[in-house]
Amino acid sequence: MRVTRVGVIAAAAVFLGGVTSPALATPPLLAKAKEKGYPAQNCQYCHVSKIPKKDAFTPDDLNDRGKFLLAEKDKQKAKAVDVDALKAYPGGKEQK
Repeated sequence: MRVTRVGVIAAAAVFLGGVTSPALATPPLLAKAKEKGYPAQNCQYCHVSKIPKKDAFTPDDLNDRGKFLLAEKDKQKAKAVDVDALKAYPGGKEQK
């Protein structure tokens, strides 16, 4: 059986896609939440820690709102968290 270059690249992409950690919170997400009228003042709007470490992300660092957003991201099979999902957050309706 002959292994093609395309096959090796495709296999590597699938493997690495499952190993890399997802991009989650970023300062632009916080800014977008503020822009949309959500009372996000700092990272603790979705995280437990004051300043989450990008390289050491664990789901344990998310509060209920952050876990909801992560679940919505996974449910939609999206590459990034969508701030608009906050509209459906059931943990207390927030004023916009």
